Amino acid sequence: MKFNRIRVSLKSKNLLGSLQTRTSLTPNIIARFALCMSIKERSVPNIDAYDDSGSEFAPAVLFGEHEPLYLALMINRLKNDRLDPELYLHKMTRAHLNRGVGALSPRINDLSDFYELVKEERDI
Repeated sequence: MKFNRIRVSLKSKNLLGSLQTRTSLTPNIIARFALCMSIKERSVPNIDAYDDSGSEFAPAVLFGEHEPLYLALMINRLKNDRLDPELYLHKMTRAHLNRGVGALSPRINDLSDFYELVKEERDI
């Protein structure tokens, strides 16, 4: 089992661009953190809530050398949600990524906010 290319919504594409401008971080780094934020949430994201007219990420670009770690995180989350990883890996990864970007964006005005959020998340 492995990731396919992931296309985010147009809204997420725009939010990632805005976050990149505010933080100077690349969209893939921001997206990794956003994905983890969403995975951590208890609720299951709605796979139908996001269009697919935004940017596309190749798994190697999105996850880099840590792709096996993100795959394990997603499979674990899917199992916790009682969803078949074979059927839902791609759909739910996309939903978590979009939901995470939406949740992250209003919390970040500049790189220092991102730094503080990382510290806050580590302490939980």
